[in-house]
Amino acid sequence: MKELRCPICHSAFQENLQGLVCANRHQFDRSKEGYFNLLPVQNKNSLTPGDTKEQLKARREFLQAGFFNPLHSKILSLIDASSKSVLDLGCGEGYFTRALAAHLPYAEIYGVDIAKAGMAMAARSAKSLPNITHLVASNFDLPLQDQSMDVILRVLAPSKDSELQRVLKPDGKLLIVIPGEQHLIELRKKIYPEIRPLQPRPEVENFMLKDEYNVSFKLEINDLNPLQSLLDMTPFAWKLNQQKKDLILSSQLNDSADFSIGVYEKISI
Repeated sequence: MKELRCPICHSAFQENLQGLVCANRHQFDRSKEGYFNLLPVQNKNSLTPGDTKEQLKARREFLQAGFFNPLHSKILSLIDASSKSVLDLGCGEGYFTRALAAHLPYAEIYGVDIAKAGMAMAARSAKSLPNITHLVASNFDLPLQDQSMDVILRVLAPSKDSELQRVLKPDGKLLIVIPGEQHLIELRKKIYPEIRPLQPRPEVENFMLKDEYNVSFKLEINDLNPLQSLLDMTPFAWKLNQQKKDLILSSQLNDSADFSIGVYEKISI
């Protein structure tokens, strides 16, 4: 775990029987599930930051059902087989992290999320993938060494541009996935009286956008359970009253999944 650094003093870690310890004796124990909590108390913005356990369970059930497999496949096709260190930012319950680990069995894969419940779920689901290290940490203050990552993947998650610049190797690759204009358009029509344009792809400071790929596919959901999971894993759940939610769940969904993958390279500064 040479890519890790102490979130308090930024010195390197050594492994011991309990977990990780740095030169200044800051100790971080491995949890019973197998993750490390590297989020200092002073950096937490709430008692339980990040997605709720219910949102994470819904995300796991929906993604494991294979509805977003085309996105999963395209992401893996854009990552070089020679990559040795890969970071999955805002990894939630670890769906894409596990895919990365299976695709790159000789690489060190790091899954980072601020939600402790997500890391517990991710670690329990990855017992057969020893090349993953799961970390409770903030995307805005990563417990990773400078220039330590070959690839950073960020799927529908926020982060701090300067941290991406700091931890990515000079010749590394940054992949940022955002929703496209047609993403869940039919569902959004059922929820909102007016469909507003989505935010354009943001610029990433000190990075150059080298390539952009659109991944679009039909999304047909005929069963109640995955439709319920889709609603619960998205921000839509907070915008629905029970009457409107029941109406959506009473019929099948014929919709579109639409994503844009931006591939970035660092600009020397």
